[in-house]
Amino acid sequence: TGQLQPGQKLNELRISEQMRVSRAPLREAMRELVQEGILTSIPYAGTFVIDVTAKDIDDAYSLNQVLDEFAIERTWPQRDQRFFAELDRRHEAVKQATRNLDTTRQIETALQLHGLIYEWADNSVLLETWQRLTSRLQMYFALHQHARNEPVPAEDVHETYVQLMKGADMRAAQRHAREHINLDFEQLLSYARSLEQRPSKGA
Repeated sequence: TGQLQPGQKLNELRISEQMRVSRAPLREAMRELVQEGILTSIPYAGTFVIDVTAKDIDDAYSLNQVLDEFAIERTWPQRDQRFFAELDRRHEAVKQATRNLDTTRQIETALQLHGLIYEWADNSVLLETWQRLTSRLQMYFALHQHARNEPVPAEDVHETYVQLMKGADMRAAQRHAREHINLDFEQLLSYARSLEQRPSKGA
């Protein structure tokens, strides 16, 4: 959600009190996030949110571009009325979260909207790769909103994407998907570089 900043140390007691959960399931969740690469555990120092570099973000976004292009190509002949209906349903969920200024829900629903092409691509390895990437993307999307200094993106930010995914021009949909990922990308990279200038853990 962006409430914990890159490089920030986690306070187990405070988080367990805030979330009203015991320490055991919290520690298990933290171990899972370490495995996903969102947290890092440093012996005798504690558990921290990973530091984020401009290269980390560039790596994730460039991979996302390639995966999206492939997922659209695989999904294209599979599209039917059920696909279009689910696309509209997920798009409406994004817009509703945007209208509610619900940052966390907006990010979750946006990822679910973009994840539809991976679910319909009929490629289990592709879907697994997307699922592993989404936790990173969720973190970077939250940073992106901080970089833009706005609670949520514009409500119509996915309109063109949805219309093209319903259309007949696959190449146009792929081009727009790349452009959509690059939206305000340089601003995000600049923000990430500013984070890199902060003192490192233990400094």
